[in-house]
Amino acid sequence: MTEMARLGLMCVMASFMYVGGFCLLKYYENNKPMKINLYVYFVLYLVLLITLTLFDSLWLRNGFNFQGFTNLEERVNLMPFETIMTFIQKFDSMYSTSQVMLNLFGNVCAFMPMAFFLPLLFKKQNKFRYFVITMVLMILGIEFLQLVTGSGRFDVDDLILNLSGAVLAYLLLKVRSVNDLIHNIFLLQHNKISRKSYIKMGLFVLVVVCLFIGLIKYRNMLYDKNYEEYDKINHPNITFEYNDECTSNNLFYENEIYKYYFECYDNNEFYLIVNNEDKFQVKEFLDDSKYNYDIGMLLTVFDYSDIDYKIENKYPHFNLSVNNEIGNSYFGPSDVESDIAKLVLTDKSTDGYNLNFEVNIIPKNSGERVMNIDFEFTDASGKITVVTKKVKIIVDDDMNVEYSLE
Repeated sequence: MTEMARLGLMCVMASFMYVGGFCLLKYYENNKPMKINLYVYFVLYLVLLITLTLFDSLWLRNGFNFQGFTNLEERVNLMPFETIMTFIQKFDSMYSTSQVMLNLFGNVCAFMPMAFFLPLLFKKQNKFRYFVITMVLMILGIEFLQLVTGSGRFDVDDLILNLSGAVLAYLLLKVRSVNDLIHNIFLLQHNKISRKSYIKMGLFVLVVVCLFIGLIKYRNMLYDKNYEEYDKINHPNITFEYNDECTSNNLFYENEIYKYYFECYDNNEFYLIVNNEDKFQVKEFLDDSKYNYDIGMLLTVFDYSDIDYKIENKYPHFNLSVNNEIGNSYFGPSDVESDIAKLVLTDKSTDGYNLNFEVNIIPKNSGERVMNIDFEFTDASGKITVVTKKVKIIVDDDMNVEYSLE
C-alpha cells in the first residue's frame, strides 16, 4: 500500500469513528466516546509514524537489517545542520522535488501531530518543558532504533527538524482561539470563538497552503530547467557537416586500445553540429567539450547517419570465451596489469552460456609472465565460484608481443 493510500485509509477510519463517537454521545452524560476516539487516532498515527521511519522506501528506509554498532562513521551524523545544508544546496539541482521536500519539510511535519495528541491526552504535556522533553526522548528513541536495526542512520539534523516542527505546532495550537476550536471539534466542547478569530485562522491556513504550493511549483520549475540542461549535455542532438572528398587525413580519434578512421572524409573538414549551437571536430567534442559523450555513443550516431568508418586495434589482441553455466550473475575485471603488460578486456557479446571478450595486450616492459584473469560467478544461493583464465605473455626488447592461453 502506498504512503498516500495508507494516509487516506487512516483518515477514512478516523472519520467513521468520529461519526460513531458523535452518535454515542446521546447514551453518555460526558464526552468519553470522543476521548476514546482520540486514543485510537493516536495509535493509528504512531503506527503510520513507525512504518514511515523504519520501513518505508519513501524515506529511504529498507526495513530491518541489523548491523549493531558497526560502521558508525558512515551511519551517524552528529554535525548539526550538515544534512539540512546539503538539501538546501540541492534545492536547485537534479534531485527530485519529492526527495528535497520530504527530507526538509517531511521531517518537520512528521512529529507535528504530537503537539495535537499529547496535550489533549496527557495533562502534564500541556506544560511546554514536559512536552519538549517527551519529544526529544521519542525522537532520539526512533533515531536509535534506525541505527541499531540498520533501517536508517542516526542524524542529529533529524532531531533538529522533528523537534522544530513539533514545537512550532505546539505554539500554534496553544493560541487561544485555535485551542478552543480543537476542543470544540474533537471533544465537543462549547467554547465561544469570535468571527474575527475564524477569519484569522482561515487566512493563516490559506497563506500556508499557498506558500507551500508556490514552493513546490518553484522547485518543479527549477527541476525542469536543470533537466533540460542535463538532457542537452547528456543526450545532445548531433548533426554533421563534411565534404565528400577522400584524403589520407582520416584518423579522427584514438583511445587506449583503438584507432578510429573515416573511410573517406577528411578529418579537418568533418564537424559535429551539437544542439544547433556548437561546432566541434570529433576529438574536441569527445575530450574537451562540456558534453558527456563517449566514442561508443558517437559510433551509434554514425551508424544511424550512414557515416562510414573503420576501427583498428593498436596492440595485439585475442578473443576470450568464458562459460557462464555456473551462476545468475558474474563479475569480471576491465583490465589486468603486471610489470610487463596490461590486459584490457572489452565485452563483446553473450552467446548462449558463453561470455565473449576481446583482450588487448598493451606491452610495458620486456619479460615473460603468466597473467590470471579471474571471473566471479554467483549462483541463486549466493555461492561464489571463481573461474580463472591464464594467459602467458612474452614481451621482447622491441615491445613485440607473443601470447598463448594456458
